[in-house]
Amino acid sequence: MTSEQSVAPDAAGLTAILSPPLERDIEAIARWYAKAIVLAGWPVPLRDLLGSTDRRRTLVLTDGVNQAPIGLMAVAVGDPNPGWATVNLLAIARQEGRDIAALGVALLEAHLQREASRIRAAVPLDVGLALYFWLRLGYRPVVSAERLWMIRDLDA
Repeated sequence: MTSEQSVAPDAAGLTAILSPPLERDIEAIARWYAKAIVLAGWPVPLRDLLGSTDRRRTLVLTDGVNQAPIGLMAVAVGDPNPGWATVNLLAIARQEGRDIAALGVALLEAHLQREASRIRAAVPLDVGLALYFWLRLGYRPVVSAERLWMIRDLDA
């Protein structure tokens, strides 16, 4: 495991890994991306998500057992201000009966702990599941510039 990876098991024993994408990940994600559950942001072409920088990162959530990509996240550190991180995309493959998205967000929060004290996610207004999902994780809604943001203090 590299220093770029975060690993955690959930209560049901699912192990997930959060890491930068590999070419094989993008090929596998392409199979489910169009039908993914989008819980933050809006889908963008997969190739546009490659080429992470210090501030803008694309991370893949991988099933730790079979190494299959089960989620994709794009996050901007220092956005909108220093100490913040913005989740620009959280897309999860449909996995019935498994709370993969919540595990992915927990890994992301741990990944960002040293770089951000607040995290926010833009919620698609036409996806009620997304609002419920972020509320359930302890995020609070804030409406700004006709956009719904879900915000959480990481140091609380």
